[in-house]
Amino acid sequence: MLLGLMLIFYINRRAEIGGLKYFRAMIGIVFMLTLCEALEDICDIYGLSVRVLYLKTALVYWFYPLIAMLELYLVVPMKRKLLWAVPYAVNALLVLIDLFDTRLIYYFGDDHTFHGGALSWLPTAVLVFYVLMLGLNSVLMLGSGYRSKGTIALFMTAAAVITAIGEGVGFARGLTEEVTAFELLIYYFFLSAIGYSEAQETIYENRLELERQRLKLLVVQIQPHFIFNVLTAIQSLCYTDSMKAAECIDVFGDYLRANINSISSDEPIEFDDELEHIRQYIDLEKASRDDDFTVIYELKVRDFKLPPLTVQPIVENAVKHGALSRRDGTGFVKIMTEERDGGIVITVSDNGSGAGLTAMQKEHKSIGIENVRQRLKLQCGGSLDISLTPQGSVSVITIPMQQ
Repeated sequence: MLLGLMLIFYINRRAEIGGLKYFRAMIGIVFMLTLCEALEDICDIYGLSVRVLYLKTALVYWFYPLIAMLELYLVVPMKRKLLWAVPYAVNALLVLIDLFDTRLIYYFGDDHTFHGGALSWLPTAVLVFYVLMLGLNSVLMLGSGYRSKGTIALFMTAAAVITAIGEGVGFARGLTEEVTAFELLIYYFFLSAIGYSEAQETIYENRLELERQRLKLLVVQIQPHFIFNVLTAIQSLCYTDSMKAAECIDVFGDYLRANINSISSDEPIEFDDELEHIRQYIDLEKASRDDDFTVIYELKVRDFKLPPLTVQPIVENAVKHGALSRRDGTGFVKIMTEERDGGIVITVSDNGSGAGLTAMQKEHKSIGIENVRQRLKLQCGGSLDISLTPQGSVSVITIPMQQ
Protein backbone atom coordinates (compact mmCIF):
# COMPACT_ATOMS: atom_id res chain seq x y z
CA MET A 1 0.00 0.00 0.00
CA LEU A 2 2.87 2.34 0.79
CA LEU A 3 4.53 1.59 -2.53
CA GLY A 4 1.22 2.23 -4.26
CA LEU A 5 0.89 5.59 -2.50
CA MET A 6 4.43 6.59 -3.43
CA LEU A 7 3.76 5.60 -7.04
CA ILE A 8 0.59 7.73 -7.10
CA PHE A 9 2.51 10.67 -5.62
CA TYR A 10 5.17 10.32 -8.29
CA ILE A 11 2.66 10.14 -11.14
CA ASN A 12 0.73 13.15 -9.80
CA ARG A 13 3.81 15.07 -8.68
CA ARG A 14 2.70 18.18 -10.60
CA ALA A 15 -0.81 18.17 -9.14
CA GLU A 16 -1.53 20.98 -6.70
CA ILE A 17 -2.96 19.04 -3.76
CA GLY A 18 -2.99 20.57 -0.30
CA GLY A 19 -1.18 18.88 2.58
CA LEU A 20 1.29 16.86 0.51
CA LYS A 21 4.04 17.47 3.07
CA TYR A 22 1.90 15.77 5.72
CA PHE A 23 1.21 12.88 3.36
CA ARG A 24 4.92 12.37 2.74
CA ALA A 25 5.72 12.57 6.43
CA MET A 26 3.04 10.03 7.34
CA ILE A 27 4.13 7.63 4.60
CA GLY A 28 7.66 7.78 5.96
CA ILE A 29 6.41 7.22 9.51
CA VAL A 30 4.26 4.23 8.56
CA PHE A 31 7.23 2.79 6.70
CA MET A 32 9.39 3.22 9.83
CA LEU A 33 6.70 1.57 11.99
CA THR A 34 6.66 -1.39 9.63
CA LEU A 35 10.43 -1.73 10.06
CA CYS A 36 10.01 -1.44 13.84
CA GLU A 37 7.61 -4.39 13.89
CA ALA A 38 10.10 -6.43 11.89
CA LEU A 39 12.92 -5.29 14.18
CA GLU A 40 11.16 -6.74 17.24
CA ASP A 41 10.79 -10.12 15.54
CA ILE A 42 14.44 -10.09 14.48
CA CYS A 43 15.51 -9.20 18.03
CA ASP A 44 13.54 -12.11 19.50
CA ILE A 45 14.64 -14.65 16.88
CA TYR A 46 18.34 -13.84 16.96
CA GLY A 47 18.58 -12.83 20.64
CA LEU A 48 19.86 -9.33 20.00
CA SER A 49 20.54 -6.88 22.83
CA VAL A 50 17.56 -5.58 24.78
CA ARG A 51 18.67 -2.05 23.85
CA VAL A 52 17.30 -2.77 20.37
CA LEU A 53 13.85 -3.20 21.94
CA TYR A 54 14.23 0.09 23.81
CA LEU A 55 14.94 1.87 20.55
CA LYS A 56 12.09 0.10 18.79
CA THR A 57 9.60 0.99 21.55
CA ALA A 58 10.74 4.62 21.65
CA LEU A 59 10.15 4.91 17.92
CA VAL A 60 6.69 3.37 18.24
CA TYR A 61 5.75 5.72 21.10
CA TRP A 62 7.00 8.64 19.04
CA PHE A 63 5.41 7.66 15.76
CA TYR A 64 1.85 6.62 16.67
CA PRO A 65 0.86 9.93 18.35
CA LEU A 66 2.75 11.79 15.59
CA ILE A 67 0.63 10.13 12.91
CA ALA A 68 -2.55 11.16 14.73
CA MET A 69 -1.27 14.73 15.10
CA LEU A 70 -0.32 14.95 11.42
CA GLU A 71 -3.74 13.57 10.41
CA LEU A 72 -5.29 16.38 12.46
CA TYR A 73 -3.05 18.94 10.71
CA LEU A 74 -3.88 17.42 7.33
CA VAL A 75 -7.65 17.40 7.71
CA VAL A 76 -8.30 20.48 9.87
CA PRO A 77 -7.08 23.96 8.82
CA MET A 78 -5.54 24.82 12.18
CA LYS A 79 -3.88 27.93 13.55
CA ARG A 80 -1.17 27.84 16.25
CA LYS A 81 0.00 24.39 15.25
CA LEU A 82 2.95 24.62 17.63
CA LEU A 83 0.52 24.95 20.54
CA TRP A 84 -1.33 21.82 19.43
CA ALA A 85 2.02 20.01 19.30
CA VAL A 86 2.74 20.57 23.03
CA PRO A 87 1.19 17.23 24.21
CA TYR A 88 3.21 15.38 21.60
CA ALA A 89 6.42 17.21 22.55
CA VAL A 90 5.96 16.25 26.25
CA ASN A 91 5.36 12.63 25.29
CA ALA A 92 8.37 12.58 22.93
CA LEU A 93 10.67 14.02 25.62
CA LEU A 94 9.66 11.48 28.28
CA VAL A 95 9.97 8.61 25.80
CA LEU A 96 13.47 9.84 24.93
CA ILE A 97 14.42 9.91 28.61
CA ASP A 98 13.31 6.29 28.98
CA LEU A 99 16.03 5.26 26.54
CA PHE A 100 18.35 5.75 29.54
CA ASP A 101 16.36 3.25 31.64
CA THR A 102 14.45 5.79 33.75
CA ARG A 103 11.41 3.47 33.56
CA LEU A 104 8.89 6.34 33.51
CA ILE A 105 6.88 4.91 30.61
CA TYR A 106 8.37 1.51 29.78
CA TYR A 107 11.25 -0.84 30.36
CA PHE A 108 12.29 -4.38 29.44
CA GLY A 109 13.45 -7.30 31.51
CA ASP A 110 16.51 -9.37 30.62
CA ASP A 111 14.21 -11.92 29.00
CA HIS A 112 12.86 -9.22 26.61
CA THR A 113 9.54 -8.97 28.49
CA PHE A 114 7.84 -5.58 28.29
CA HIS A 115 6.85 -3.69 31.48
CA GLY A 116 4.92 -0.43 31.83
CA GLY A 117 6.12 2.40 34.03
CA ALA A 118 4.23 4.96 36.12
CA LEU A 119 3.43 7.01 33.00
CA SER A 120 2.76 4.09 30.67
CA TRP A 121 -0.63 5.62 29.87
CA LEU A 122 0.90 8.83 28.44
CA PRO A 123 1.55 7.76 24.80
CA THR A 124 -1.95 6.29 24.57
CA ALA A 125 -3.47 9.39 26.17
CA VAL A 126 -1.71 11.67 23.66
CA LEU A 127 -2.82 9.44 20.79
CA VAL A 128 -6.43 9.45 22.06
CA PHE A 129 -6.29 13.25 22.46
CA TYR A 130 -5.44 13.81 18.78
CA VAL A 131 -7.95 11.19 17.61
CA LEU A 132 -10.69 12.85 19.69
CA MET A 133 -9.76 16.26 18.28
CA LEU A 134 -9.99 14.83 14.77
CA GLY A 135 -13.41 13.35 15.56
CA LEU A 136 -14.67 16.57 17.14
CA ASN A 137 -13.58 18.64 14.15
CA SER A 138 -15.18 16.08 11.84
CA VAL A 139 -18.52 16.62 13.55
CA LEU A 140 -18.04 20.40 13.39
CA MET A 141 -17.30 20.18 9.66
CA LEU A 142 -20.47 18.15 9.12
CA GLY A 143 -22.46 20.75 11.02
CA SER A 144 -20.86 23.61 9.05
CA GLY A 145 -21.86 22.22 5.67
CA TYR A 146 -18.51 20.61 4.73
CA ARG A 147 -20.19 17.24 4.47
CA SER A 148 -17.75 15.51 2.14
CA LYS A 149 -14.65 16.43 4.10
CA GLY A 150 -16.40 15.88 7.44
CA THR A 151 -17.52 12.40 6.39
CA ILE A 152 -14.00 11.40 5.29
CA ALA A 153 -12.50 12.79 8.51
CA LEU A 154 -15.10 10.93 10.58
CA PHE A 155 -14.25 7.73 8.70
CA MET A 156 -10.56 8.21 9.53
CA THR A 157 -11.43 8.79 13.19
CA ALA A 158 -13.63 5.71 13.37
CA ALA A 159 -10.98 3.58 11.67
CA ALA A 160 -8.35 4.74 14.19
CA VAL A 161 -10.63 4.08 17.19
CA ILE A 162 -11.71 0.63 15.97
CA THR A 163 -8.11 -0.33 15.23
CA ALA A 164 -6.98 0.83 18.67
CA ILE A 165 -9.73 -1.20 20.32
CA GLY A 166 -8.85 -4.16 18.12
CA GLU A 167 -5.21 -3.91 19.15
CA GLY A 168 -6.26 -3.88 22.80
CA VAL A 169 -8.58 -6.87 22.73
CA GLY A 170 -6.58 -8.83 20.21
CA PHE A 171 -8.82 -9.19 17.12
CA ALA A 172 -6.88 -6.60 15.05
CA ARG A 173 -3.42 -6.88 16.52
CA GLY A 174 -0.63 -5.68 14.24
CA LEU A 175 -2.95 -3.96 11.76
CA THR A 176 -2.34 -0.33 12.76
CA GLU A 177 0.12 0.35 9.96
CA GLU A 178 -2.16 -1.21 7.35
CA VAL A 179 -5.17 0.80 8.53
CA THR A 180 -3.14 4.03 8.61
CA ALA A 181 -1.88 3.45 5.07
CA PHE A 182 -5.45 2.74 3.95
CA GLU A 183 -6.66 5.99 5.57
CA LEU A 184 -3.96 7.92 3.75
CA LEU A 185 -4.92 6.31 0.47
CA ILE A 186 -8.60 7.16 0.94
CA TYR A 187 -7.91 10.75 1.98
CA TYR A 188 -5.45 11.29 -0.87
CA PHE A 189 -8.04 10.18 -3.41
CA PHE A 190 -10.58 12.45 -1.72
CA LEU A 191 -8.22 15.44 -2.02
CA SER A 192 -7.46 14.48 -5.63
CA ALA A 193 -11.19 14.44 -6.41
CA ILE A 194 -11.63 17.83 -4.73
CA GLY A 195 -8.65 19.20 -6.64
CA TYR A 196 -10.05 17.90 -9.93
CA SER A 197 -13.45 19.40 -9.16
CA GLU A 198 -11.92 22.77 -8.31
CA ALA A 199 -9.82 22.67 -11.47
CA GLN A 200 -12.92 21.96 -13.56
CA GLU A 201 -14.75 24.80 -11.84
CA THR A 202 -11.85 27.15 -12.53
CA ILE A 203 -11.83 26.11 -16.19
CA TYR A 204 -15.58 26.69 -16.38
CA GLU A 205 -15.27 30.13 -14.76
CA ASN A 206 -12.47 31.06 -17.15
CA ARG A 207 -14.57 29.97 -20.12
CA LEU A 208 -17.53 31.91 -18.78
CA GLU A 209 -15.41 35.03 -18.37
CA LEU A 210 -14.07 34.56 -21.89
CA GLU A 211 -17.63 34.37 -23.21
CA ARG A 212 -18.51 37.54 -21.27
CA GLN A 213 -15.56 39.35 -22.83
CA ARG A 214 -16.55 38.10 -26.29
CA LEU A 215 -20.07 39.32 -25.64
CA LYS A 216 -18.87 42.77 -24.60
CA LEU A 217 -16.71 42.94 -27.71
CA LEU A 218 -19.69 42.07 -29.90
CA VAL A 219 -21.81 44.80 -28.28
CA VAL A 220 -18.99 47.32 -28.66
CA GLN A 221 -18.70 46.37 -32.32
CA ILE A 222 -22.38 46.89 -33.02
CA GLN A 223 -22.67 50.33 -31.37
CA PRO A 224 -20.45 52.23 -33.84
CA HIS A 225 -22.00 50.25 -36.71
CA PHE A 226 -25.46 51.70 -36.09
CA ILE A 227 -24.25 55.14 -34.98
CA PHE A 228 -22.03 55.49 -38.05
CA ASN A 229 -24.91 54.66 -40.37
CA VAL A 230 -27.14 57.28 -38.75
CA LEU A 231 -24.45 59.99 -38.80
CA THR A 232 -23.76 59.24 -42.46
CA ALA A 233 -27.47 59.68 -43.27
CA ILE A 234 -27.63 62.95 -41.33
CA GLN A 235 -24.51 64.22 -43.09
CA SER A 236 -26.06 63.67 -46.49
CA LEU A 237 -29.25 65.44 -45.40
CA CYS A 238 -27.29 68.50 -44.28
CA TYR A 239 -26.55 69.25 -47.97
CA THR A 240 -30.04 68.54 -49.28
CA ASP A 241 -32.65 69.13 -46.56
CA SER A 242 -31.53 70.94 -43.42
CA MET A 243 -34.97 70.67 -41.81
CA LYS A 244 -34.96 66.88 -42.14
CA ALA A 245 -31.39 66.81 -40.86
CA ALA A 246 -32.50 68.73 -37.78
CA GLU A 247 -35.39 66.29 -37.26
CA CYS A 248 -33.00 63.35 -37.55
CA ILE A 249 -30.66 64.91 -35.00
CA ASP A 250 -33.56 65.31 -32.56
CA VAL A 251 -34.67 61.71 -33.03
CA PHE A 252 -31.11 60.46 -32.80
CA GLY A 253 -30.54 62.44 -29.60
CA ASP A 254 -33.65 60.88 -28.07
CA TYR A 255 -32.40 57.48 -29.15
CA LEU A 256 -29.02 57.94 -27.52
CA ARG A 257 -30.44 59.37 -24.29
CA ALA A 258 -33.03 56.62 -23.91
CA ASN A 259 -31.07 53.59 -25.03
CA ILE A 260 -27.30 54.03 -24.66
CA ASN A 261 -27.30 52.23 -21.28
CA SER A 262 -29.17 49.22 -22.60
CA ILE A 263 -26.94 49.08 -25.69
CA SER A 264 -23.84 48.99 -23.50
CA SER A 265 -25.28 46.34 -21.19
CA ASP A 266 -24.58 42.64 -21.62
CA GLU A 267 -27.84 41.82 -19.83
CA PRO A 268 -31.08 40.94 -21.69
CA ILE A 269 -33.64 43.70 -22.08
CA GLU A 270 -37.43 43.72 -22.43
CA PHE A 271 -38.74 43.19 -25.96
CA ASP A 272 -40.67 46.48 -25.69
CA ASP A 273 -37.34 48.29 -25.25
CA GLU A 274 -35.96 46.56 -28.33
CA LEU A 275 -39.15 47.49 -30.16
CA GLU A 276 -38.51 51.12 -29.24
CA HIS A 277 -34.99 50.81 -30.76
CA ILE A 278 -36.60 49.51 -33.95
CA ARG A 279 -39.16 52.33 -34.17
CA GLN A 280 -36.49 54.97 -33.57
CA TYR A 281 -34.38 53.42 -36.31
CA ILE A 282 -37.39 53.36 -38.67
CA ASP A 283 -38.05 57.05 -37.92
CA LEU A 284 -34.40 57.90 -38.61
CA GLU A 285 -34.40 55.87 -41.83
CA LYS A 286 -37.59 57.42 -43.14
CA ALA A 287 -36.50 60.93 -42.23
CA SER A 288 -33.20 60.57 -44.07
CA ARG A 289 -34.61 59.10 -47.33
CA ASP A 290 -37.00 60.03 -50.06
CA ASP A 291 -37.92 56.42 -50.72
CA ASP A 292 -40.78 55.19 -48.55
CA PHE A 293 -41.57 51.73 -47.20
CA THR A 294 -44.08 50.13 -44.85
CA VAL A 295 -43.48 48.36 -41.52
CA ILE A 296 -46.06 45.77 -40.44
CA TYR A 297 -46.25 44.60 -36.82
CA GLU A 298 -47.91 41.30 -35.80
CA LEU A 299 -46.91 40.97 -32.16
CA LYS A 300 -48.75 38.06 -30.54
CA VAL A 301 -46.36 38.01 -27.57
CA ARG A 302 -44.31 40.86 -26.07
CA ASP A 303 -43.62 39.81 -22.48
CA PHE A 304 -40.11 38.38 -22.85
CA LYS A 305 -36.47 39.42 -22.80
CA LEU A 306 -33.71 39.20 -25.40
CA PRO A 307 -30.18 40.56 -25.92
CA PRO A 308 -30.12 44.29 -26.78
CA LEU A 309 -29.90 45.21 -30.46
CA THR A 310 -30.88 41.73 -31.59
CA VAL A 311 -33.86 42.47 -33.82
CA GLN A 312 -32.92 46.03 -34.85
CA PRO A 313 -29.90 44.99 -37.02
CA ILE A 314 -32.08 42.36 -38.72
CA VAL A 315 -34.75 44.98 -39.41
CA GLU A 316 -32.04 47.33 -40.68
CA ASN A 317 -30.86 44.71 -43.19
CA ALA A 318 -34.46 43.99 -44.21
CA VAL A 319 -35.04 47.71 -44.86
CA LYS A 320 -31.79 48.51 -46.68
CA HIS A 321 -31.38 45.33 -48.71
CA GLY A 322 -35.04 44.41 -48.95
CA ALA A 323 -37.80 47.00 -48.75
CA LEU A 324 -35.76 49.90 -50.18
CA SER A 325 -34.70 47.79 -53.18
CA ARG A 326 -38.23 48.22 -54.51
CA ARG A 327 -38.19 51.71 -56.04
CA ASP A 328 -41.95 51.88 -56.51
CA GLY A 329 -42.66 52.45 -52.79
CA THR A 330 -44.29 49.05 -52.30
CA GLY A 331 -41.49 47.66 -50.16
CA PHE A 332 -42.39 46.43 -46.70
CA VAL A 333 -40.87 44.85 -43.64
CA LYS A 334 -42.98 42.56 -41.47
CA ILE A 335 -42.13 41.88 -37.81
CA MET A 336 -43.91 38.97 -36.08
CA THR A 337 -43.63 37.45 -32.61
CA GLU A 338 -45.27 34.26 -31.35
CA GLU A 339 -44.85 31.37 -28.95
CA ARG A 340 -43.94 28.14 -30.69
CA ASP A 341 -42.52 24.78 -29.56
CA GLY A 342 -41.79 25.98 -26.05
CA GLY A 343 -39.98 29.14 -27.12
CA ILE A 344 -40.34 32.66 -28.48
CA VAL A 345 -40.06 33.04 -32.27
CA ILE A 346 -39.41 36.44 -33.87
CA THR A 347 -39.76 36.58 -37.65
CA VAL A 348 -38.56 39.52 -39.78
CA SER A 349 -39.42 39.30 -43.48
CA ASP A 350 -39.31 41.63 -46.44
CA ASN A 351 -40.33 41.65 -50.11
CA GLY A 352 -36.99 42.82 -51.49
CA SER A 353 -34.47 41.25 -53.84
CA GLY A 354 -33.40 38.60 -51.31
CA ALA A 355 -31.23 36.15 -53.24
CA GLY A 356 -30.30 38.87 -55.72
CA LEU A 357 -27.91 40.69 -53.35
CA THR A 358 -24.44 41.55 -54.59
CA ALA A 359 -21.37 39.91 -53.05
CA MET A 360 -20.46 43.16 -51.23
CA GLN A 361 -23.98 43.49 -49.81
CA LYS A 362 -23.94 39.89 -48.59
CA GLU A 363 -20.56 40.44 -46.91
CA HIS A 364 -21.82 43.63 -45.25
CA LYS A 365 -24.91 41.80 -44.02
CA SER A 366 -22.95 38.84 -42.73
CA ILE A 367 -20.95 40.98 -40.24
CA GLY A 368 -24.03 42.26 -38.43
CA ILE A 369 -25.86 38.95 -38.74
CA GLU A 370 -22.97 36.92 -37.30
CA ASN A 371 -22.76 39.44 -34.47
CA VAL A 372 -26.43 38.92 -33.64
CA ARG A 373 -26.12 35.15 -33.98
CA GLN A 374 -23.18 35.01 -31.54
CA ARG A 375 -24.86 37.23 -28.94
CA LEU A 376 -28.06 35.18 -29.10
CA LYS A 377 -26.07 31.99 -28.52
CA LEU A 378 -23.96 33.42 -25.69
CA GLN A 379 -26.68 35.28 -23.78
CA CYS A 380 -29.77 33.14 -24.03
CA GLY A 381 -29.01 29.98 -26.00
CA GLY A 382 -31.00 31.36 -28.94
CA SER A 383 -30.49 30.99 -32.67
CA LEU A 384 -30.87 32.93 -35.90
CA ASP A 385 -31.82 31.35 -39.23
CA ILE A 386 -32.03 33.30 -42.50
CA SER A 387 -33.43 32.20 -45.83
CA LEU A 388 -33.09 34.21 -49.05
CA THR A 389 -35.48 33.85 -51.96
CA PRO A 390 -36.27 35.91 -55.07
CA GLN A 391 -39.41 37.10 -53.21
CA GLY A 392 -37.44 38.46 -50.26
CA SER A 393 -35.65 37.34 -47.13
CA VAL A 394 -37.00 35.72 -43.94
CA SER A 395 -35.05 35.90 -40.68
CA VAL A 396 -36.19 33.75 -37.75
CA ILE A 397 -34.91 34.36 -34.22
CA THR A 398 -35.68 31.61 -31.69
CA ILE A 399 -35.32 32.11 -27.94
CA PRO A 400 -35.83 29.08 -25.66
CA MET A 401 -38.64 29.69 -23.17
CA GLN A 402 -36.56 28.62 -20.13
CA GLN A 403 -34.10 31.41 -20.90
